[in-house]
Amino acid sequence: MRSIVAKETKAVIIDDTTQLVTFLVGPEEYGLDINSLTEVIRPLKITPLPRMPEFIDGVINLRGVIIPVVDLRKRFDLATARDNVRKMRMIITRGAIHGAGGRAGDLLGLLVDGVNEVLHIASRDIGRAPEAATGRNADFIAGVGKVGDRLIILIDIMKILSRQERAALAEAGHAQS
Repeated sequence: MRSIVAKETKAVIIDDTTQLVTFLVGPEEYGLDINSLTEVIRPLKITPLPRMPEFIDGVINLRGVIIPVVDLRKRFDLATARDNVRKMRMIITRGAIHGAGGRAGDLLGLLVDGVNEVLHIASRDIGRAPEAATGRNADFIAGVGKVGDRLIILIDIMKILSRQERAALAEAGHAQS
């Protein structure tokens, strides 16, 4: 009788996982922690802001909230040609401008070529970003996730903008008020 009970009470080991939304920018697949997303929408009309970095396309009005928009193709120094405009999306994120504080004005839109899926990736399948892929212009790369034969470049939303870029957006926000 004891052997039957022992067989029925097997220990279950659950891997620590990260839940990501994956998206395309050019030919590459990227991932963003799902906790930093608020929603995914079709692109809205973007109003340009003067004197912003080239990759900040401007701002959108989403249900009365003004949100700056970063074109990730431009941010990653890729050609601006779009493969399929109908698949383009805006990912609305939080945490990029003011960090983990989560203030109301902390939303940022990311213009991407398409959104793929939501994945759970085991921590053991996430590696550090190669040193060649990091540095002053790419410190927003948090690591690389392996899913089968796919490699997904993981983005740290809190580092997608530099301190100077966040300050420029904050200054532009005060000028619009």
